[in-house]
Amino acid sequence: MKYPLIDIDLQKLKYNFNELNKKCSKKNIKLTVVTKGFAGDQKIMKTLMMANVNSIADSRLDNIKEFRDLNYNGEAILLRIPKKSEIKEAINYIDCSLVSEKESCIYLSEEAKKINKKIGVIVMVDIGDRREGVMPENLMNFIKEIIKFPGIYLEGIGTNLGCYGGVIPDLKNTQKIIELKKEVENELGIEINRLSGGNTATTNLFGQGLLESEVNNLRVGEAILLANDITNQRQIEYLKRDVFKVRAEIIELKKKPSLPSGSQGCNFSGEKVQFKDKGIVKRAILAIGSQDIDHSSLIPELKGVEILGSSSDHLLVELSNCKKELNYGDVLNFKLGYSALLRAMTSPYVKKNYLY
Repeated sequence: MKYPLIDIDLQKLKYNFNELNKKCSKKNIKLTVVTKGFAGDQKIMKTLMMANVNSIADSRLDNIKEFRDLNYNGEAILLRIPKKSEIKEAINYIDCSLVSEKESCIYLSEEAKKINKKIGVIVMVDIGDRREGVMPENLMNFIKEIIKFPGIYLEGIGTNLGCYGGVIPDLKNTQKIIELKKEVENELGIEINRLSGGNTATTNLFGQGLLESEVNNLRVGEAILLANDITNQRQIEYLKRDVFKVRAEIIELKKKPSLPSGSQGCNFSGEKVQFKDKGIVKRAILAIGSQDIDHSSLIPELKGVEILGSSSDHLLVELSNCKKELNYGDVLNFKLGYSALLRAMTSPYVKKNYLY
C-alpha cells in the first residue's frame, strides 16, 4: 500500500447523514449537505445519493458539475458568492446561489433569462461574523431592488456564523435573523420560503432547545464528515467521528536536540517559531507535509505521539512519551479536523482508500 493515504468509511458517512437528517426533519428543517470538504469525490457523492440526499451546496462549480455528471438531480446551491467570470456557466448546473452583491444578481438574472431559467437566490445577511452578507440595515433596500430582476427569484435569506469571526450561533443572533425575515415579509408583502440559519455550529442549538421553528434550512458539512463542531469546540456525540483517517509513513527516527542551533529566521511559511528546550528528544519524521494536510488539525491515534510541526513535505512528531517501539517504515494514523480534511482531500498526493 502507498502512503500517505486517507481512509474513507462510507458506511459511517451514510450513518452520519441519516442521523442528522432525522434530527432536522423532526424540526421541519431542510438539511443541505455542504460537499466542499470532500472536493467533489464521486464515490462519496454516490454514497450520499444512495442515502437520498436531495440538497447539496458547494463553493466550487467544478464539484457541482461532477455531481451532475453522476446524475444527481437534487437541489444544487452555489455556496460562495458567484464570480462574474463563472455565472454564464454556473446557471446550467445550479438551482440556487447565495448572494450579497447587487451586481452578481444582475448577471445571474441576465444569463438565466437567456436560457429561459430562473435561479433562486438566498440573500446572505452579516449578523456579526464579518464574512459575506448584506448589513442588516441595508437588507430591505437590497431585496426591494433584486426582486425586480426577471431571471432570479428570492428563495430566502440566510446567515453564516463561525467560519471567519468564530461568532457562536445563539438565541440572540438566531432571533435577529428571524426578525429580519419577518420585517421584510411584512413591509414587502411577500413570503420568504427559506430561512437558512447557519452551518454545523448551529446544530449546537438542537440540544439547547433554542432553534426556532422559523429556521427551516441548515447548511452542514463538518458535522456529517467529522462529527465535529470546531466553532463550539465539541464533538457531536450522536455521530461517528472516524469517517476519515490519514495514514503516513515514518521516514526518519532519531534522537535530536529539541532546539535548533544557529541564528534563527523564519520557516518555510514565514513564521518565526518559538521552541522549548527539552534537551535531547526522540523524534520521527513522516512523509506528509503542509502541501497535504494542516498539522494543527491532526490528532495522532497512538498515545504519546506529539505533533511538533511541519514543512511542505515533512511532518515532525515527538515520541518521548510513546511507549510503543517504532521503526523506519512504520505507519502512524491520525484523525482529522476540518482544515486537515480539506487539504488531504484536495491533495493529489494523498491516496484514497474506501471502506464499504
